[in-house]
Amino acid sequence: MNSKKLRRQARNKVLAIIGLIAIAIVNLVPFVWGALTSLKPTREVALYPPTLFGSEVTAEHYEVVLKGSFGTALVNSIVYSLIAILLGILCAVLIAYALTRYHFIGKKAIFYIVLFGIPLSMGSAAMVVPNYMMFSALHMTNKWYTLPLIYTAYNLPMAVWIMIGGMQTVPYSIEEAAMIDGASRSYIIFRLLPRLTLPSIACAAIMIFIGAWNEYVVSSVMVSSQEQFPIQVSIYNYIGFFGQEWGPLTAAATLAVVPILLVFTYLGKYLVSGLTAGAVKG
Repeated sequence: MNSKKLRRQARNKVLAIIGLIAIAIVNLVPFVWGALTSLKPTREVALYPPTLFGSEVTAEHYEVVLKGSFGTALVNSIVYSLIAILLGILCAVLIAYALTRYHFIGKKAIFYIVLFGIPLSMGSAAMVVPNYMMFSALHMTNKWYTLPLIYTAYNLPMAVWIMIGGMQTVPYSIEEAAMIDGASRSYIIFRLLPRLTLPSIACAAIMIFIGAWNEYVVSSVMVSSQEQFPIQVSIYNYIGFFGQEWGPLTAAATLAVVPILLVFTYLGKYLVSGLTAGAVKG
């Protein structure tokens, strides 16, 4: 019996390793190929048969990209993402606090609206037409605040769900003890709870950042001024009518992926712990 169990565990371990290797190959090979292509001279980018490494390493494609509109788009995306994170976390903390600490009419309905809003926000393309009509009627398209508001709204349901899970792990007795010591409600919400739910806040911030940084469809519709393009829309500009500019395209794509890799490398532990709290308590 023990030998069968050991063989089954060994087989499962081997299958898991094979699966992880396959996932790594599928995800890493295109990135590595694109990164290496971005370092090739222009004459070797479209060489056939293709080669993994160029005859020399050059940064000419990065110079072209950063001197063009991509540099502005890069700054725009950073600003848009930071604004979305600040607004999203603020709203998520307040909504999650109300849903976990107060009892009121419609509380359950609001919770289900948040829950059902998660898959809807992930499929943001389905919301393009109604969002564009609403923003156009309010004369809010093509403004500096258009995309941050959109990014905040789309990613808020997920952030609220994560914060609900985080706040449910904090016993209410801690708040009662703080209020007995003279702490105000605002101190509890904005000072005490953030310290106790830091993994959830970090996880929600990461999810908002990823959603804002990677969004393309809505961004391409809501803004038409090149000075306000985010990074994903700017990358698409290198796919021209007469063909792709593979050198600048791979350089721009590589630069766009780097922040995501850095976030997962240094903050990935918060993503796991924050999502786990939400899954257990949500």
